[in-house]
Amino acid sequence: MRSFLVETARLDRGCMVVDLCTGTGSSALKMAQESGARVIGVDFSEGMLRQAYRKSPRGAACFWIRADATCLPISPSSIDRVTCTYAIYELSGDAREKVLQEAERILRPDGMFIMMEHLPPNRFFIKLLYLIRIYVLGTRGVRSFAGTEEERLARFFDRVKTVVAPGGKTKAVYGFKPSVMKGLERGFIPG
Repeated sequence: MRSFLVETARLDRGCMVVDLCTGTGSSALKMAQESGARVIGVDFSEGMLRQAYRKSPRGAACFWIRADATCLPISPSSIDRVTCTYAIYELSGDAREKVLQEAERILRPDGMFIMMEHLPPNRFFIKLLYLIRIYVLGTRGVRSFAGTEEERLARFFDRVKTVVAPGGKTKAVYGFKPSVMKGLERGFIPG
C-alpha cells in the first residue's frame, strides 16, 4: 500500500513532503526511499517518533518532528505534498478540519494533499469489524466523514478524486491546493 501512496502522490527527487500522523514512519521512509523525496514525518507521540528514527537508515532523507498536526511549525506555502495514511478517521471532527486547514496552509499552490484509508471490506465478519471501528470505536464525526471524503476535501482543495489501490482494500483521496489566482477567486488570501 505504501508503494501505491508513492505512485498516487507523483513523487520525484527533491519533492518536499510532510507525512502527518506518521507514527513509526513506515510511509515516510518508503516515500523517501522509492522517490528520493525529502520527507518530514510529523507525530505528537515521542515514542512513535523514536521508533521512526531507529528505523531510519543512514542517509535517509527523512526528518522527524514532534508536533500537533492541527498546528504545524512549518511555513505557509512551502511543501509540495502532504500525506496522511490511515489516520484521518482517527481524528475528532474539529481536529480533522484543523488538520485539513493546516495541510492547505503549508502546501504550495497546486501542491497535493493525499489521504489513505481502508475501504469497507466485502467479507461479512471483516466488514462487521470495520463498521464497529467506524461507528462504535471511531472518533466523533467519523461516521459523517467516512464515505464523504471527496465532498469534505473539496472545501479545501481543487480537483479532488478517489483512486482505489490494486487489490481493492485501500483508497487514496487527493486534491490540489488552489493556485494563487484560483485562491483569490475563492476568497483566499495567500499565506
